[in-house]
Amino acid sequence: MGSRGFVIGKGMRVHDFLLLVESAAFSTWLRESGSVWAYPTVLTAHTLGMGILVGANAALDLRLLGVARQIPLGPMVAIFRALWSGAAISAVTGVMLFCADATTKGTTTVFFVKLGLIACAIVVAVMLRRKVYGQGAAAAAVVTATARALAVASLVLWAGAITAGWIAWVAAATAKIMKSSTLRCSFGSIH
Repeated sequence: MGSRGFVIGKGMRVHDFLLLVESAAFSTWLRESGSVWAYPTVLTAHTLGMGILVGANAALDLRLLGVARQIPLGPMVAIFRALWSGAAISAVTGVMLFCADATTKGTTTVFFVKLGLIACAIVVAVMLRRKVYGQGAAAAAVVTATARALAVASLVLWAGAITAGWIAWVAAATAKIMKSSTLRCSFGSIH
């Protein structure tokens, strides 16, 4: 059964809820405003937040896998501040971007795959912190096989999340084009 058929609290269908979210004043402004402070800024902030989050994760993961062994692992515990800051920025801006296009994103399977991969990657980051730094930064000198396996899982999950995010974006853009009744091209209009 499609998302139109599922019922959420008080008899409201999922599609109706997504439509309600998407038609809210803030969502409409974000999506339709020509202001640089609307969609372009939120998308840029989301991209920067993801870059910080994934970049911090990748730096730690690669160090655990033996890259740049000359960098002591103990002080790298500070990387989690950047990681969680990037996660917060990405979460807030991600919700904003979702609201602007809820009926498309909220009905796309690949979008939920992306969210699932991100959730798994965050769980792996928490597990890595506990495994590597659970006994304090000084005890982080020895990299265990479990820590290396978690680092590999983290890299794979983030690569999957980024790929799924790109596919979700392409799917949303394609859906918008398909909804359009007229396709404009350099040769005129095609109906």
